Amino acid sequence: MIEWRVDKLNRKAAKQYVSPADFADSYADLGRKEETIRYLRRVIWNGRLIWCFLQSGPGFDFLHSDLRYRAIIKKMRLPPAH
Repeated sequence: MIEWRVDKLNRKAAKQYVSPADFADSYADLGRKEETIRYLRRVIWNGRLIWCFLQSGPGFDFLHSDLRYRAIIKKMRLPPAH
């Protein structure tokens, strides 16, 4: 079901803008670390700092030990997860 959502986002992105936050969320749901990190970086580059729940929601817990994720959190000026 989630893979279908990613496919749908890709088809939509071929025609119009799709927020990288939507991709990051979907890839996190799939547990796909590399793709999640890539799209989280795009969230920062696009100035979309709406992800205050990154550290409190369980969907991104699998990334908390990743140094790239920690750098993203630091850039967003969010407190580190414990």
